Amino acid sequence: MPNASNRKAQNASHPIYIAYELWLQQVYAKGCSPKTLSTYRELVEPFVLHLCRHAPDMDSVTPLHVMEYLRQRRARGLSSHTVHSDYQKARVFWNWCLRMELTTNNPFAKVPTPKREQVLKPALTPEQVEALLRACEGKEWHRLRDRALILLLLDTGLRIHEALNLRVCDVIQETLLVKGKGGKHRLVPLSAEVRLALQRYLKACPFKPKSEQPLWYGEYGALTLEGIEVVVRKIGKRAGLRLGAHQLRRTFATWSLRSGIDLHRLQMLMGHSDLRTTQQYLALLEEDLKQAHEQHSPLNLLRTGRRSQTG
Repeated sequence: MPNASNRKAQNASHPIYIAYELWLQQVYAKGCSPKTLSTYRELVEPFVLHLCRHAPDMDSVTPLHVMEYLRQRRARGLSSHTVHSDYQKARVFWNWCLRMELTTNNPFAKVPTPKREQVLKPALTPEQVEALLRACEGKEWHRLRDRALILLLLDTGLRIHEALNLRVCDVIQETLLVKGKGGKHRLVPLSAEVRLALQRYLKACPFKPKSEQPLWYGEYGALTLEGIEVVVRKIGKRAGLRLGAHQLRRTFATWSLRSGIDLHRLQMLMGHSDLRTTQQYLALLEEDLKQAHEQHSPLNLLRTGRRSQTG
């Protein structure tokens, strides 16, 4: 059975595969991160190879080809979120082909977006946040770094790669200028407590980074994306939590909504291009409301009171 590299070689001259390689080159030229490029390649290339096996060119691709690919993905036991993401990324590639006038055929027009199960992942509780901060206690420079990092992510809702890309000069001001997805810039305020924690960390950091140098350091120098993710996981482990950086971003969003921020301002702070992405956090607030209703509903209190009296 041919491996992945052999399949690529076999399809290198196929019109669809050529279009795919051109698309990746343009994605890279637009300045996307290596992680984003890797994600596109991982999700779209299997779809392209599937089409190369079943259609001679882009004009010959039918909705049935797309639906069969999705069926195969589901048959492998992949989650509804993965299949949904497969569809979305494949459609991004095909829409680019349409814009570049490589074809006028759009098989996606008759293929509905796969549904995905709504899984509500809760934000951190105040007790869990306190546990994280206790896990960062200490005067060693790396503990000061850990505290500054946790506070920054909680205070701003930055994506982990956005936090990694910060330079020393970026955190001197009261407002961060953050370069987010798609190269879009946004302003994010920085609280006094976080700025103080960052300055304490920088003062203790043995690498003494200059103004234009990276902000985050580990034992062997400036942290990589994998390195800063490991730092977050280790902090969580010390606090007795299974922690990922996105939990801190989710906590920022959920707590902001609980305290009364409006969706549009939250969208701007988080760098969401689509308001629907921000709206997903409202579902967590619905759970808050249900619990509050159960605790404080006059009818529930009345019935509870009756049961206690008769007991």
